[in-house]
Amino acid sequence: MTALSAAVAEAIDAVREQFADTAVDVVPDGAGGAYIVVESIDVAPLYDPPTTWLGFHLNATYPASDVYPHYTGLLTRTDGQPLGSAIQSVTWRDRPALQLSRSSKRWNPAVDNAALKAQKVLTWLTSQ
Repeated sequence: MTALSAAVAEAIDAVREQFADTAVDVVPDGAGGAYIVVESIDVAPLYDPPTTWLGFHLNATYPASDVYPHYTGLLTRTDGQPLGSAIQSVTWRDRPALQLSRSSKRWNPAVDNAALKAQKVLTWLTSQ
């Protein structure tokens, strides 16, 4: 089993700082990367339930690779509208989830990072 890469460990610290008001669970993937789950993310008033988790994988090539895709718990819109084409139901790490397909075509490791990407995905989700 390979230990977390230095870049992945640094990214985990940044995610914990970005989401300091909630738990951040980390499971090493055995290849230098990790699976991250940020608990208790507020998605109200647009979604039910009003809080969910946000998960993603940092692979061993991070930061050279985009952090994609992201996942949440199952949600429905409070206005009755469909979730949209960039959101689909899947199973992620043995749990029912929504996959949020928000790739960064111009990912630049000099300015982009896992914490910023997670926040951008959440902003996108809660502004639909």
